[in-house]
Amino acid sequence: MSMHTYDRLLQWYEEELLIFETHMDNKEYSVFTIDNYKRDILLFLDFLTRKKQGKVELEGTKKIHLTLFLNELKAKRGNSAATRNRRLTALRSFFKCLMDYELVSHNPASDLEAAKETKGRLPVYLEKEELKLFFRQIESVSQKLYIKRNKVMMGLMAFAGLRVTEIHHLNLSAIHYEQHAITVRGKGNKMRFLPLSKLLFQELTSYIEKERIYPMKGHEDAVFISRRGKRISRRRIQEITERIQQSLSEQPDLAGWHGKKVSSHKLRHSFATHLVREGKDIRTVQELLGHTNLNTTQKYTHVSDKQKERAMDIDVASYLYE
Repeated sequence: MSMHTYDRLLQWYEEELLIFETHMDNKEYSVFTIDNYKRDILLFLDFLTRKKQGKVELEGTKKIHLTLFLNELKAKRGNSAATRNRRLTALRSFFKCLMDYELVSHNPASDLEAAKETKGRLPVYLEKEELKLFFRQIESVSQKLYIKRNKVMMGLMAFAGLRVTEIHHLNLSAIHYEQHAITVRGKGNKMRFLPLSKLLFQELTSYIEKERIYPMKGHEDAVFISRRGKRISRRRIQEITERIQQSLSEQPDLAGWHGKKVSSHKLRHSFATHLVREGKDIRTVQELLGHTNLNTTQKYTHVSDKQKERAMDIDVASYLYE
């Protein structure tokens, strides 16, 4: 969506969006959820007004409009069932809010069925050798001024399990120098104390002391600063991760990276997977990841094909033929 379209939608639907944002804030939705839901609604409004080239009254929105929008998300944007369902949830909340404030008389999303999600799908992660390649590649794709910053950001995801939004929100005031730890603000504004490995903490403090760009006014507490002197955006962090992966996939001698999709969240998956593989207690892993529900953490207890092969490498002959 272009900035022109974005600004135009904000102008056309200023009242509806303001009421929805206020409604979410009053219900103490996290900043992360509010931003995501607002982005989902703007994506739908862009779809709704694309052919009309003008404001479309939301009172006339029907189930067919939502169904076609969700189909486009799948066919053209490649959104997974989970992502489409999240966007459907945002739309249900949006129209319910507008009903509560008597801006529309019905909720067209109320009885739409959610997409069927694949159960038991294993999280995608990087093996240790792949992580080594990934971190070596950071120097090749980063400007010299940002190499250390990018390594530390990627390191906090891959070796401490931080989410992109947690990297974005990390503040200088959340660093505990004596304990070699940080305080992380996660989903639902839930805070967790996170000790870091000695080397990762040294890299973090070295970046802050020697290579952190001087911030603009209002961004003084941000740990990670963009080239413009502002707190680095979530999208920028994701773009850096994608650029590293793309650079690896373009190397002819790294066939295993061709077509591999590595996102920032997969670095977090890698951290969790390796902890579980190394026998760390599942409840400890839950605390480190900031999961409210243990079931969310248990998806990392999956067993790889290689582990299955090793387990089945039994000397059958000694039992059957001796």
